[in-house]
Amino acid sequence: MYERLLNKYAINQLGYVVDDLERAARAHSALFGSGPFVYFSAPAPARTLFRGQEVQNTVDVAYGMYGDLQIELIKPTSFDPTPYNTPARLGFNHFSVWVDDFDAAVEDFAEAGFEVAMLMESSGGLQVAYVDCLDTWGHYVEIHNPQPYLVDMCKQLSTGWDGTDPFRKMGS
Repeated sequence: MYERLLNKYAINQLGYVVDDLERAARAHSALFGSGPFVYFSAPAPARTLFRGQEVQNTVDVAYGMYGDLQIELIKPTSFDPTPYNTPARLGFNHFSVWVDDFDAAVEDFAEAGFEVAMLMESSGGLQVAYVDCLDTWGHYVEIHNPQPYLVDMCKQLSTGWDGTDPFRKMGS
């Protein structure tokens, strides 16, 4: 079943929890040539449920590209339990799959024995699930519909990029 899931859903993004966005972006860029990273404070979600309980969930993020793979750096700014701090550790947190049928993808993971740890509705109405794969793979899997505007912006910035200014604020 695992092989079927990994073949069915492409990995579009790697997510890392960090304590310093700028330092992490510069380090990732220096090591892998990824970037440039665009930083912003994400709007608070309309609703977040972690293991069935409503929680506060705010983060600062920076997005960059590593080839065709998006890199998301996440700095939690709230303290309620979420996949960004449960378990409490920095580093690799999740890979993301972008799907056309959100409910079907969540069901596929459930049928494979993985439960949803967090359901979130973004301020813009995007449904996001974090599936708990910690015991099997050591990380979460994030599921949501594609967000082409964000990927397109990051790809445009990375096209022809010469490696200077690897950390930028949104709009600069």
